[in-house]
Amino acid sequence: MKTKRISRTLLASAVLFALAAPAQATPINLVTNGDFESGNTGFVSNYAYSPASNTAEAQYTVRTNPYPWNSFFISAGDHTSGIGNMFVGNGAPTAGSIVWGSGTTISVLSNTDYFFEAWAMNVCCTSAYGGLNSPAILEFAVLGDLSSASLGTISTLLSPGTWQFLGTTWNSGLNTSVSLRIINQNTTAGGNDFALDDIHFSTVSSVPVPEPASLALLGIGLAGLATMRRRKV
Repeated sequence: MKTKRISRTLLASAVLFALAAPAQATPINLVTNGDFESGNTGFVSNYAYSPASNTAEAQYTVRTNPYPWNSFFISAGDHTSGIGNMFVGNGAPTAGSIVWGSGTTISVLSNTDYFFEAWAMNVCCTSAYGGLNSPAILEFAVLGDLSSASLGTISTLLSPGTWQFLGTTWNSGLNTSVSLRIINQNTTAGGNDFALDDIHFSTVSSVPVPEPASLALLGIGLAGLATMRRRKV
């Protein structure tokens, strides 16, 4: 009886350890104010800052809800907490306009893989809007001190009100510093409205998967519990 109690205790501890074990080291985000909680600071943009309301294309704001900055935009919370800030933009009709850029040069390690990630949402439009609804097409770019690279068009934002994860990787090569850019390649005036949040640049992804060792330990623990239940029956 005592041995059985000890076995159950050890098994339960193994399961709790597996569930509590961190999937990866906590990523250090090299982007300043990537969650926009500090407001309109820490980044640059070719869009015009218009905090009160949206009156034209190529304007942006930082706020907790796309509505009613533009009366046709949907009402939705930010990605970080649901009640915090996000970047909200009305897409520019000019090709190559920078939506968001890192406000300072970021130091990087040479010959190292980096994750460049963000969350984006289509914010157009409410049922009252009857015009063209063309979604934004976002592109990530890295400008290094020795070389620059477009990392390609990441995604089109198809579903209004749904946060979509956009992510890509970049190897620094011989570069030791970079500037980051997010560019909207859609120049259509109708629709083309979006939000950004939780922009991330690090050697560790912001959405890591559980490590195999933790998953294996959890599997062993659950299998052991199942075996003990069968023996009890």
